[in-house]
Amino acid sequence: MSLVRSSLLWVLPAVLSVGCSNEIDRGPVMDSDVGRSPASRDSSDTAPAGGSTSTTNTTTASACDAGASWSSRNDLAFESAFGSSFADTVNALIRASSDPPIAVSSYMDPGCVWMVAFSAPENASATGARRATTFAPMLRHAAGLWTAAPQALGWLRVVDRAARTVWIPIVDATGSATYGEASCASLSAVRVSAFIPASAAELSLSTAEGERTLKQLMGSEPSQRGWAVRFTFSAER
Repeated sequence: MSLVRSSLLWVLPAVLSVGCSNEIDRGPVMDSDVGRSPASRDSSDTAPAGGSTSTTNTTTASACDAGASWSSRNDLAFESAFGSSFADTVNALIRASSDPPIAVSSYMDPGCVWMVAFSAPENASATGARRATTFAPMLRHAAGLWTAAPQALGWLRVVDRAARTVWIPIVDATGSATYGEASCASLSAVRVSAFIPASAAELSLSTAEGERTLKQLMGSEPSQRGWAVRFTFSAER
């Protein structure tokens, strides 16, 4: 376990366990992947964001003070460096759909630990068995939220050119986000790093070039953990 990750896991109970006081950690912000303070970042790499809660501030109850779910806008974009054909194809499908491909959801568990999941919610049009999603421990700051440990399993929801909803699993996900405004009604600069497991290789999407499997779009064999992907988006309640 890296020094950054182990230090985050130590800080989490110290910040959140004191009687579920909901105080915001006002110390240095550390990104779940990078582990740098805000002073070492430029304005394009803002600190993580999320559902902060505080009994000490003067704001009224809002998404900052309670568990919440923010649905992504269709600006979600995969980095092309991680499977260019996959990124170009899926980015285009997401831009063409009004269905949110993912959401950021948070809550406080009975042990006073905040939890977060980066995963698409089920909707009325979803068919088949409910898709399990795991939550990961979450660190919160006045600026936002970020994962304190990888999220084991989540889902991306992509509507293809044949109007089929394709559920793409993501595993070992870490993420961060910043609050869009003081009320925490939206999230900006949401960043997620994850793996698409090899078990999803034969998932098929109807694309502008015809039917394509994820393996064909990736154009390479997966590693033992799967295909590494990174994506960014903004979200709102």
